[in-house]
Amino acid sequence: MLLLRNLAEDITFLLIVHKIIKIEKRDSYINGIEVILFHCGLLIMFLLISLLSGTMINFWAYVGFSLPLQIFSGEYRTRTNKHYFFISTVIYGISVAVTKFSPFLYLDFYWQIAGIISVIVIFKMSAPKKHKKIIYFLLPADIVFFILCCIFKWKIATNELLFIVADALLLLVRKAVDWLDSNEK
Repeated sequence: MLLLRNLAEDITFLLIVHKIIKIEKRDSYINGIEVILFHCGLLIMFLLISLLSGTMINFWAYVGFSLPLQIFSGEYRTRTNKHYFFISTVIYGISVAVTKFSPFLYLDFYWQIAGIISVIVIFKMSAPKKHKKIIYFLLPADIVFFILCCIFKWKIATNELLFIVADALLLLVRKAVDWLDSNEK
């Protein structure tokens, strides 16, 4: 991930040279550009995986459901981008495999219960507070879309369900890590 850091520093340097940003904000721009580059890399990798596996529906479900929830619910962050990259890739790989081998998983009662519990977890534990209104819009919209997918038997409902459950689990892990970190201090 050093490559992304160096690229972010170079882009920031160019922005400073051309007087687009002030040098005092250099560090925050480097961090922000690094996060943008990191997520663009993840999206390109997920797009390639979907194209190669023939599961483009998975990519659109990730972009439409999981990514906005991750951004606005305070997605799980690890100490390094390498761990986050690994966790995201594993979750995406699992969803691709499930989509290929069990596309109608959304009809399973236990997975529907897991989805309901996940929605409640995201509602109750999402952070930061400034994005609560967005979460209160995204989750009901996801629920309505999920119900429509179930009615019309669209396979994207499986992807939506998997990503919502995964996002809730990651949110719980993040809260546990934050709690453990605060107790160590």
